[in-house]
Amino acid sequence: MKDLLQEWAGKITSNPILIPFKWIRNWMETNVIKRKIFIFLTMFSVWISLLMGAMLSPQRQTFTEEQLKTKHIFRNGTGEIKLVSQEYSPKTGVIVLQFETRDSTSPIARGIDPKRLKWNLYAQQKSSKTTMDVVPILDNKISVIIRDVSKNFGAFAIDVTNNTVSTNLVDIEISSSDEEVRVLQKNSDEDKVVQFYVTPQNSELKTKTIKVVSREEFTLQEIKREREFQKGQEAKIKASIKQLQASIEDDESRKDSLSSESKYLAGEDLEDNRRGILLLDSNIESKNQSIRVASDNIEKINLKLETLDRKQRDVENGTFEFSSPIETVEME
Repeated sequence: MKDLLQEWAGKITSNPILIPFKWIRNWMETNVIKRKIFIFLTMFSVWISLLMGAMLSPQRQTFTEEQLKTKHIFRNGTGEIKLVSQEYSPKTGVIVLQFETRDSTSPIARGIDPKRLKWNLYAQQKSSKTTMDVVPILDNKISVIIRDVSKNFGAFAIDVTNNTVSTNLVDIEISSSDEEVRVLQKNSDEDKVVQFYVTPQNSELKTKTIKVVSREEFTLQEIKREREFQKGQEAKIKASIKQLQASIEDDESRKDSLSSESKYLAGEDLEDNRRGILLLDSNIESKNQSIRVASDNIEKINLKLETLDRKQRDVENGTFEFSSPIETVEME
């Protein structure tokens, strides 16, 4: 066994591949000063490479959980806005964002009037070509497309200003000084602005291929997507109504059975029977109320579908009013 190991060791040490390594080892053993200089220069080169890499690579900013929030409430109490979808296409340089809004100043359930919202775009890596289009789809849904996004864009910040008037902030009292007026005005301006960050550091930003299209084509695509969503909601609610109606029929059948049985009951059994009938009546009324709510929701969906149809016609015949593309400002 010992002879076998020695034979293997001899073969390994005589391997031609190891000859350069043996030469380097012998050279370092005989040239101590040169070896130290060589090691120093190697380490110094690595250090210089790391330093240059840090200086030349784009700065990576770390964002807080608060900055990456996708839902904001305007501090002046005028409503809220939520970023529900973020999609980025590195291949075509396009980002598509979906927002939903809620107006807190209106007595009816609606989104914030898109005309009352002002949008600003800030970029970590500014490009004169990068622009943003804001397209209202429904009263509470807004689609945003950012074009010509560079692959190393780092981050975008989007400021949304809600200019909806809140009567809670209407001041009819006499101020004591000009300074008080200025402070109140400053606070009022800040309270109507929220900020969203769009960055690859956020897991909410999904990567997918998005075609480069005109804003008209983009709007038609978003209308089509929303129409499919609303029709899906309508089908779901109609199916739920059928289930509720079938359940009511079952309750009515149970109620009839209890009513028939009551003729042959007395005392505590009769009381239990009556309580069962009352409980079924309550369940039937609750389900009928759910059907009424569902029917109202179907009417709302039909109104939304009519709105989408009108908007599609306006886009196709060129009468839809688009806002001007929003230019990019460099992030401070």
